Amino acid sequence: MFERLKKLGHDFLARPSGTRFHARYQARRHRQGGLLHKVLVVTLGSLIVLLGIAMLALPGPGLLAIAIGGVFIAEESEVAARLLDRIDLRLQPWLARWRQWRARRAAKRN
Repeated sequence: MFERLKKLGHDFLARPSGTRFHARYQARRHRQGGLLHKVLVVTLGSLIVLLGIAMLALPGPGLLAIAIGGVFIAEESEVAARLLDRIDLRLQPWLARWRQWRARRAAKRN
């Protein structure tokens, strides 16, 4: 099971920024799944997002929960997938700066 999740994560990150979530939506759309499945996945994603919002004030990984809930919703909603792709593009420069900062900090320690 963990190998499958690891492969899914690797395949997801191998795609260029700005296309990851929409590509995942397209792949998911071609699988069979009824209306009940879609409603359950979107409901679960919404609950995880709400829990993540609560965890921003309470102890817990709030941002991580919001991201995971967003991924669930994006698998079933093209609008959510495109929105997350835009957010992904906006976050890439910040992520690059954070990685550079971490590398400099690690270099100072050694």
